[in-house]
Amino acid sequence: MLDFIYKSSKGALMSTQSAEEKKIIESLRALPPEKKTEVIDFIEFLKTKTASAERRSLKNLWSRFSVHISDGEISNLRKEMWGNFPGRDEK
Repeated sequence: MLDFIYKSSKGALMSTQSAEEKKIIESLRALPPEKKTEVIDFIEFLKTKTASAERRSLKNLWSRFSVHISDGEISNLRKEMWGNFPGRDEK
């Protein structure tokens, strides 16, 4: 059984598995093997979806600071940075 058991400070055996986890496991056990694979795929999808939702947008990251850089300045800095890059002039 996948139940997680631990001893409380008073020595009683306690379960850390929630009601939702128990229901998921019971439902999973009732499925045929090919459907279990689909469940695993769906869980991985949900984990990925949750992780990407937690990412913070970098848009306007510097807006609260008094830093103002124009598109032209960025372009000039890129040219300066990449201008001496080896192999840039070779074709």
